[in-house]
Amino acid sequence: MKQISVVIPCYNQGGYLDEAVDSVLAQSRRPVEIVIVNDGSTDPDTNDLLAAYDRPGCRVLQTANRGLPAARNTGIRAAAGEYVCCLDADDKYHPEYFARAAAVLDSDQEMRYGAVPAWVRFFGSSHILWKTMGHNCEGFVSSMQGLRNNIQSATMFRRKCWEEIGGFDESMTLGYEDWDFWIKMLHRGYQWFCLEEELIYYRRKEQSMVTRADAERPRLLEQLIRNNREFYERNLIALLLARDEEVRRLQRENAMLSQGLAGTNPDDNGPAAGICRRVGRTLKKIFPA
Repeated sequence: MKQISVVIPCYNQGGYLDEAVDSVLAQSRRPVEIVIVNDGSTDPDTNDLLAAYDRPGCRVLQTANRGLPAARNTGIRAAAGEYVCCLDADDKYHPEYFARAAAVLDSDQEMRYGAVPAWVRFFGSSHILWKTMGHNCEGFVSSMQGLRNNIQSATMFRRKCWEEIGGFDESMTLGYEDWDFWIKMLHRGYQWFCLEEELIYYRRKEQSMVTRADAERPRLLEQLIRNNREFYERNLIALLLARDEEVRRLQRENAMLSQGLAGTNPDDNGPAAGICRRVGRTLKKIFPA
């Protein structure tokens, strides 16, 4: 049976760490180890916790602050498992995720699948369900990974893929390093199989690395495209057509909305009707039919 290693980078997230570790220790298929990487935390409580951290199967690596992708790479290099999960310190897993994900990789003798994601339940400031997709899902098109990230960072993957890719891009400290990693996996011919169950839990906060990354989106997208030039060149036509269809759909939807708002009863002169008419006229200008 292949061994599973869990890598948990931690930067000033000590208040959540036990919850993340508990979700790993509760797995029906237990990992061989949990490698926690203290990525140069500045929070005294986090540092005190990790200096004396004593949980089953856990070991802590102390490093200077180099960012999330470097912390993941450091943990994976120190890990022994053929299957790897990189869990953020404030997220967690369903108890059956490892068993079900590893079973897919165990049975995949041809090594078609490099990773096994699952549906993701957000918790914290929002509670939506992200229905992650994979090659086994109807409607999934791998080239569309170039437009949006379809797979969550806590997904189990083969260490072999990480070695072939060369690890996470350590220059992408502002985000999208996992998106970059999955594109590189696809480009090397690997697929991923999605477990259509909510087995990963992602903590949504008002301020997080994701929100900070979105603020830098144009710069990060440029780097993503430069890192994966061959992938984008190969899929350029499909990506442009898909983006054009999205724009046209938004135009149609906004045209319908603006017409509905502008069609407010003209005899209604209340403030709400006036606002609706102004919004409708503005939308028509921004999104002409």
